Amino acid sequence: MAIETLAGALLDDLDDLSDVEEDSAEPTQEQRKGEDVKNNVKYKSDQEIETSFSCNTSIPGSQSTRFIDDPKLKRHLESIDLHLRRTTNKNGYDDNDDDNQYHLMTTSNKFLVAVEDDIHKAHMNLVAAYNSKFPELEDLLPNPVSYKNAVKVIQNEMDVTRVNDQLTSEANLTPNQIITLSVASSTTQGEPLSPPQLDYVNECISYMERVLTIKNKLISFIENHMDDVAPNMCTLIGPTLAARMVAAAGGMAELSKIPSCNLQVLGQVKATSASRGGMSTSIASAAAISGAGGNMRLSKPHEGMLSECDLYNKVPSHLQRKALKLIAAKLALAIRCDYVNLQSGRRRSNESGRMFREEIEKKFAKLEDPDLAPVVKALPKPDMETKKRRGGRRMRSLKEKFSESEMLKQANRRGFSVETGEYGDDAMGLTLGMLEKTKDGSGNIRHLAGSVGDKRKMKQSN
Repeated sequence: MAIETLAGALLDDLDDLSDVEEDSAEPTQEQRKGEDVKNNVKYKSDQEIETSFSCNTSIPGSQSTRFIDDPKLKRHLESIDLHLRRTTNKNGYDDNDDDNQYHLMTTSNKFLVAVEDDIHKAHMNLVAAYNSKFPELEDLLPNPVSYKNAVKVIQNEMDVTRVNDQLTSEANLTPNQIITLSVASSTTQGEPLSPPQLDYVNECISYMERVLTIKNKLISFIENHMDDVAPNMCTLIGPTLAARMVAAAGGMAELSKIPSCNLQVLGQVKATSASRGGMSTSIASAAAISGAGGNMRLSKPHEGMLSECDLYNKVPSHLQRKALKLIAAKLALAIRCDYVNLQSGRRRSNESGRMFREEIEKKFAKLEDPDLAPVVKALPKPDMETKKRRGGRRMRSLKEKFSESEMLKQANRRGFSVETGEYGDDAMGLTLGMLEKTKDGSGNIRHLAGSVGDKRKMKQSN
C-alpha cells in the first residue's frame, strides 16, 4: 500500500507540473513581434541572416591583403621560373647564376615559414566556416591538409558512408579514419550548410589549395638545388630530407645553430589520443601525404624527420637509437661545413659528407657484428711448490705442532728383505714398519723414547 501511495503521489506531482507548463507556455511569434515593436526590437528572417553572413564574412578570395597576392612573393616566384629557364638553356648560364641561386634558396626558405603561417590561418578560417556542419571533424583530423581534403569530399552530405570511396581515393584517408568519421557523423549535432555558407567553405578550400601549390613549388625548387648549396648534407641524408630540415629550421643559418641532440627531434610528431585512435597528426606537406596514401607514420619517442633517412632504416630496430645519435652528430658537422663554405665563398664539395657517411657505415657494420663465442679457458697450472713462510718463534712452534713425529716416520718406513707374517695384519700390510721388534728382541720404540737429542736437532734445523 505504501508503494502504491508513493507512485500515486508521483503521478499527481507530474500532472501538476504539466498544468504549470501549459499555463506558462511561451507566447506565439505574433505576440513576440507585437511586444518587440513596443520595445523597438527588430528580428531578421532566415534569408536576411544568410545574406548578412555572406556579406560580413571575410572570404579569402575577396581579401585585398592575401598572402598569395604579396608583390614580393610574386616577384620571387617569377625569379624562380626565370632561373629554371636559364639553367635549362646552358648557353645563357654564367657564373653569376651561382650567387643568384643561393639567394633564391635562402629567400625560398624564408617564404616557406610565411607559407606555413598562412596555411594555418586558412585552416582556421575553414574550421570556423565548417564547424556548424561537422564540429567533431576538427578533433578527428587535426592535420590541415587531411581536414581540407575531407571537407572537399563530404561537402553538405550528412551521411558520410555514402562518400567512403571518395574519402579513400581523393582525400587519402586510412580505413581507421573513415570508420571514425562515419561513426562521428551519425551522432553529430551539426546541421546542413546554407548555399552562401557552402560557397564560402569552397572558397576557403580553393584558397588553401593555391597556398599549398606555392609551398610545393618552393620545396621542389629547394630539393632540386640542395646539392649545389649543401652537398655534404645531401650526401649524408639525401636532398629531399635536407630540404625539409632546412625549411623546418628556417634556413641554413638557423639549422647550423641547432645541436645534434635537437636535430634528432626536429619535426617530431608526438603520439596523442587521436593518433592512437587511428587519426593522423602529422603536419607534412600535401605531396608527402599523397605519396604515403594518407598513412603517415608516427614518430617514436625522441625521433623526428631524421628517422626517415636511408642510413637509419638500414639498421636493425634494436640498434636504431644508437644509429640516430650517430647520424645526428655527423649531420651537425656536415651542416656547419656547408654553411661556412656558403658564407666564405669557398668551393663547395661533398668530400666531408662522403667521409662522414663512410665512418657511419663502418660503425654500423661493427655494431652489427655478432658477439664472439665464449672461449673455454683451461684451468691455471697448479702451484706445486710450497710457499715460503715467514720465519720466527711463532712459526717454528706452529711447524712443530703439526709436523710429522719421528715415531710416525718410523712406522711408515719399511725394511728391505725383512721377514713378515703370512696371516692377519701382516698379510694386509698393517704393520708398525721399522718400529717392529727385530730378531734380537730389541725394538726402536724404546730407543726413540729415550732419545732427546733428536728433538733438539729438529728444532735447530727448522
